Amino acid sequence: MRVKHLADLKLNRYQVVLIFLLVVALIVRAYLIPRSAGDDIAQFYGFGNTMLHHGAYFYDHASAAHWNQEGWPYPWPYDYGPVMAYALGLLRALHVGSLKCFWDGAEYYVYISTSWITAVKAMFAAADLGIALLIYRMASRKTTGLLAVAFYLFNPMVLYVSSIYGMFDGLAALAFISGLYALENGRRNLGYGLIGFSLAVKQTMLFPAAVVVWDSLLRRDRRAVGCTVAGFLIPFLPLLPSVVHVGNMIDLMSGIEPGYTVPITYNLNGIVALLTYVHQKAGIETLFYMRYWWVFGLISLAAVLFVHYRLRNLPLSVTLAYAAFLATYWRVNPQYLLPLIAFVALLMVRSRSIQARTVAVITTVPATLWPILFPTGFWFHVHIERPDWHAIHLVDKLTLKVFDVWPFVELSMILTFLLLTFLLWGFFRSLNCGGGCNARADR
Repeated sequence: MRVKHLADLKLNRYQVVLIFLLVVALIVRAYLIPRSAGDDIAQFYGFGNTMLHHGAYFYDHASAAHWNQEGWPYPWPYDYGPVMAYALGLLRALHVGSLKCFWDGAEYYVYISTSWITAVKAMFAAADLGIALLIYRMASRKTTGLLAVAFYLFNPMVLYVSSIYGMFDGLAALAFISGLYALENGRRNLGYGLIGFSLAVKQTMLFPAAVVVWDSLLRRDRRAVGCTVAGFLIPFLPLLPSVVHVGNMIDLMSGIEPGYTVPITYNLNGIVALLTYVHQKAGIETLFYMRYWWVFGLISLAAVLFVHYRLRNLPLSVTLAYAAFLATYWRVNPQYLLPLIAFVALLMVRSRSIQARTVAVITTVPATLWPILFPTGFWFHVHIERPDWHAIHLVDKLTLKVFDVWPFVELSMILTFLLLTFLLWGFFRSLNCGGGCNARADR
């Protein structure tokens, strides 16, 4: 039956509110995206050129040692899966964007064209909208679903990551949550494949992915491991000609060697931020935790796997797993907080426990405050050749522009404390649930 008028669509009030939220979110992002850019948006231009020029041999040229040869603006490696590199290479193949890098005396300037900024960040904004739609679709109560959508779309950290600074953690979160949605709807092969694919976007999804695989083993679903591994490996197939150099990929995807995190402001692991601060002020070597963070990470992950064994609540366990990663990993950049907010929004719509929702939401408060404390207006002019000063003044009015390091150390310590509290809450809840844990996990 053909729809002749918009009124024939018969949207209910929930759908009308959802559309309103999506439109407003899109308008806000459309305003922010072309007027701001972080350092990584500039570096992505160089990565895109490297993918375009070297193709299957991309990872042989993706280390920091090649930055000058490849014409990158900064000596930072590409240490992620290949999915984002393909997208960046495609944009460069379409001749999108330009970049200016030059010295003027002692000052180094990097200016990014608006076309490149907009094209790259449009992917991140689309991921935001996709995550919001999935959260709404997975909501058992549509009122709660709308609250969760607003909670995610208008969170200052989400806006900062996707639409101001510009980083692709939302793409990894979108792939992962799409996998959860497919699993809930019985499309298990696709679901596990998307979970694996999210790791090929960004390996920060490792802890939540481990929980999904653990859940499948508890269900005796033999397809899970194979489908997850396939979802991870398939994006690497175009790189097969360089398979003899697979060591380069492994080294790069392992990340940079743990150490002191400078500038401290950008690290939201409270333990490491404090240890780095003590080192800077007192000259004491405090590298022990950074070198052995993985021990604490594995202990925390094991605790989450135990919680899931007892409760069998996948949205809760996935959120706890990502909290375990953030609480223990030695370098927690601001963009790593976006998936936490997405997982908490998902938990808001999938958990009937007010206590679970409350504890989870509280963990996002420091992440929400960080872009408000930070002089976020900086990203509206440092890489923009012709800044929009009206936008800068507006952002400056909405932020506190804190330049001192210590408040950010305090904020990161509060975040880590809340994450650890969330983990302990989940652990003790699983211990105290008594008989019939699995049946009452979400109550």
